[in-house]
Order: sequence, then C-alpha cells, then structure tokens
Amino acid sequence: MKCSVCSKEAIIEVRWKGKAYCETHFRGYFLGQVRKVFDKFGVKGKICLALSGGKDSAACLEALTHLDVDVEALFIDLGIPGFSEECREAAEAIAAKLDVDLHVLNLQANYGTTIPSLVELEGKKPCSMCGTIRRYLMNKYAYEHGFDYLATGHNLSDQLAFVFNNLANVYLVPFREIGPVLRPREEGKLVGKVKPLYYLTDEECKVYSELAGLPICEDKCPYAETATTNLMKRWLHSLDLEMPGVLRRFAESFMRISEGMERDEEISGCRICGYATTAGVCKFCRLMRRVRRKSRG
Repeated sequence: MKCSVCSKEAIIEVRWKGKAYCETHFRGYFLGQVRKVFDKFGVKGKICLALSGGKDSAACLEALTHLDVDVEALFIDLGIPGFSEECREAAEAIAAKLDVDLHVLNLQANYGTTIPSLVELEGKKPCSMCGTIRRYLMNKYAYEHGFDYLATGHNLSDQLAFVFNNLANVYLVPFREIGPVLRPREEGKLVGKVKPLYYLTDEECKVYSELAGLPICEDKCPYAETATTNLMKRWLHSLDLEMPGVLRRFAESFMRISEGMERDEEISGCRICGYATTAGVCKFCRLMRRVRRKSRG
C-alpha cells in the first residue's frame, strides 16, 4: 500500500476513510481524532489520565502530551499477583518516558483488600467488582485532587463491546452515558469524564503505541479470559472488516439514542462517603462493608 497523502509506503489502512497512511500521516490522523473530542466538546483544564500500563491508556497519554492540557497519570494497584506488578512497572516506565507525573493508589494499602481477596470473599464475577472499584477510586482521586476531567483509554472497540454486552443483558442505563464526554456534576462529587480515543479502534491504538515506542505491559489480566466483552469485540471487528465504518456508525446511532433518553435516575450523595449513587449507599461502600463483615466473621 501507498500512503494516500504522500505516496510513501503505508503502515496501516483506515478502511472507513478508504485511505492508507505512512507513519507520519497516521500520527497526524490519530492525533486529529483525539483533538476532535477535545475541540468538539470544549474539554480543557487539568486532566487525570487513568494509566493501566496497557496499549490504549499508554497511547492516550502520549497523545495528550501533544494537546494544550495539563495532564497527570493515575495507576490503581489492585493487588493481582504478578499482573499488577507488571502493569505498575509498565505505567512507571511510560510516565517516565513521557515526563508525566504518575500517582499510584494501592487498594491493599488504602482499603485492606485486593481483587483476589474480594473474589474469594464475595464469590462474584471479578470483572464486575473490578469495574466498580476502579470507577469509584478514579473519580474520588480526580475529585479530591482538583482535576477538571478524568480521562480513560477506552477506544471505539471497547465502548461498543460494552454497550452490546449490556444490550444482550437487557441493561439500557449505559445508553445515557455513551458519548465521549460527560460533564462534571457537583451532586455526587462527579468530575468530568473524557474518552480521547472514542473514535479510534483497537488496531489503530496498537499501531500508535508501537510507533511511539511505549514500554507497555503485554500481559492480560488472568480474570478477563472469560469476559463476554471479548467475544463482543471479536464479533465487532469481524463485522467492521465486512462493513468498513460500521463501528463509527454504531457509535453515532447510540449517541443519538442517548440524547433522546430521559434521565429518570436522580444522582445523590452516598450516606457513607458522599460520592455519587442512585441508592442510599453506593456500590463501592456496600462492597467494602460486606468485606469488613466477612473478615470479622
């Protein structure tokens, strides 16, 4: 393939555009898609990037260093033997390479538990508990440290797999929050959320992280092997091969559905921690309360 812009050798084909790009012009395309999110929704100020050590959050952090924003990174150590250590080392190396401040929050040190301990105590699906914990801690940290937005490395493939998985389980609430940006809400102490990679696919993020020479963690979480979202991703990728651009059209359709849905859930402050919940006590505090009871028992 030849680059559609300069005719040099292309390294990737962006099929929804019907174009191929060399290294230089692919970087321009990638950063343009990230900048599109910030410009379209007026995102600015102090950004906290949730850095996992994987390709997506690493590519996201590198891209944000090219934008006119103040960005710092946050790594959450969930205490998964071997995997958490590898991810933390990668996150530290990425932050050092990009000269970005990295903050580490340790679940064991701060709350006296780990994901393996919770799985043993609760007997529930680890991915669900992990998601609850990460969302809570990321927002809490960003809110308490004065960040305007919390950025995550969720890309287009991730977002659509998440939505289709919820559709398969007749859970429609996520449609209300499908877009690339959620505004801050003081009720419930919610910082703004931004997904800079919203218009970019798995493959594009992988290629970009490789071009940037980022020292990412290649290991996969041992608990994620049976995650149904992985099945959804494989289906979506195969569909996009047959119908170039269908992922972006799905995202656009879901965003329009989201805009038309009524917000019938009221956000209030948790009675224990004060952070957002639609019930009296948030899911994180309910989980931690059960852990304490079982530990004493």
